[in-house]
Amino acid sequence: MDRINGIKLCLGLLVIALFIIAPITLLGADAIAYLGEVGGKVTVIKANPGETLPAKLGMLLSGGDTVKTADESYAAIIFQDDGSRIKLGPNAQLTLNATRKDKNLDKSLFLDSGKLWAKVTKKKGTELEIKTPTSVASVKGTKFIMEEKEWGETWLWVLEDVVKLKSSAGETNVNAGEWGKATKDSIETGSIKDGDIPVEPGKHEMIIYFKPGDESSSLMRELRIEFER
Repeated sequence: MDRINGIKLCLGLLVIALFIIAPITLLGADAIAYLGEVGGKVTVIKANPGETLPAKLGMLLSGGDTVKTADESYAAIIFQDDGSRIKLGPNAQLTLNATRKDKNLDKSLFLDSGKLWAKVTKKKGTELEIKTPTSVASVKGTKFIMEEKEWGETWLWVLEDVVKLKSSAGETNVNAGEWGKATKDSIETGSIKDGDIPVEPGKHEMIIYFKPGDESSSLMRELRIEFER
């Protein structure tokens, strides 16, 4: 009986070990992020071995991989160290690179074209830098939107905290509620006005609160409408 119990204990420990070790093996030591949302036609150009694959929800991404979206398409990239999220809009191309520091990642991304929505987690020991053909944006934790125009112009809308925007013309801090525009020859900023902020693509939820037909009732009801743009 003791021998049987011993075998059961060993099997149990083996199963636990597999649950701990297997995800690490399956995820791959070089995985830095995964796709949290995919809509429309999205492809991933793998740095190694260099093949182009159709993007799938949950797909793992490694350093050097490039995510590309087509017309009316979008993709959300979630980084595995701190949960920072980058969402690409239509006709965008983003290459991922990161340097590991213990369990953290210093992220250096290259936005070749298109627009992205970023929600960067504020975590000690992590930094994020987004380069474009025109400029560089550096952050340590904030929400912002960035777009690289095909004629060599970078636009930035900062929703929280501050983003440092640099180009060959110099550098400036763009604060929450401000926009920044950079070219190789100039950098300027201004205040965001109503209607200026680009709407994030993907699924959205509208909540409408109302009272039922009985006016004597103090209870409010809500209607949730989900839509995609």
